[in-house]
Formats: sequence, C-alpha cells, structure tokens
Amino acid sequence: MLDIKRFMKNQKAVSEVVGEVLLTTIAVLLVSSIGIFIATYDGATDIPHTQVREWMNAGKDTIYLEHSGGEFLGTDAFEIVVNINEQKYVYPSASIYSNLNNSSWQLGDRIEINTSSEWGVNITDGDEIKVFLIDIPSRQTIQYLTISSKQDVAPAGVYP
Repeated sequence: MLDIKRFMKNQKAVSEVVGEVLLTTIAVLLVSSIGIFIATYDGATDIPHTQVREWMNAGKDTIYLEHSGGEFLGTDAFEIVVNINEQKYVYPSASIYSNLNNSSWQLGDRIEINTSSEWGVNITDGDEIKVFLIDIPSRQTIQYLTISSKQDVAPAGVYP
C-alpha cells in the first residue's frame, strides 16, 4: 500500500507529460480544422464568359441579343432579366430554349424578345433598357447590357 502512496506523491516528469498531451491536442485540433476546411470548400464558382451584341427595334417592340463570342451557354443554365424604365421582366430559360430551338446558345445564334407579346410592354426610342444575363447556378451576372435607341438597327454583317 505504501508503494501506491509514494507513486501518487511522485511528481517527477509531470510537467513534461502534461506538455506533451497539450501539444498533441493542439496538433490534432489544427489538423482537424484544416481537414474540415478543405473538405467543405466548394471551389470558385465558374461563371461563363461570353460576348453579346445587342440592339432593339422599337417599331416591332423587339430586343435582339446575338452571341458574338466566348463560351457557349446551355439554355438551362441562364436566364435574361430585362429592366425597361425601372420595371423588371424575366425571360426564363424555358423561353430561351423555345426561342433558339436548341439546348445551347452558340456563336451567331440570335435571341429575339418581343416585349409586347412576352410582357405586354411597348418599347419606344426613349426607353431606358438594361439587360442582364444571369447564370442560374451561381446567381451571378454573366453580362450587363444597356440598349439605347442609337442601336436601333442591326449591326453590320451578313445574316441569314
């Protein structure tokens, strides 16, 4: 029995053992934190990059958007938000698909949005029209366009 009491009272190397336990605990916590951070990181959101040529025909109440370069866009992956005189209208991906008759918007493809038949809005030369191409998965703006009456004619080029 005396040996146990002497063992309990012996304090040699106690601070070294406690120090090692603390260092091991800190190392485990640090490695766990880094592991959790890496496991939950989703990566950077990849927003497609594309160039769009835009113009309008006020007489026909039509906005034209033509893919003029950059990445092809899947019609299910983006939508078009049009702001006409501070009033917001959405052209959903299903409408884009039916407009293009294709599942992707490729170089040279043109989207024609007739504002009077789509939203019941007549556009005039003085209207302030802003167009946003929105990436649906990330909810980020792919491109922001401003359409003015100075762009009332189709850009130069050969069209079918």
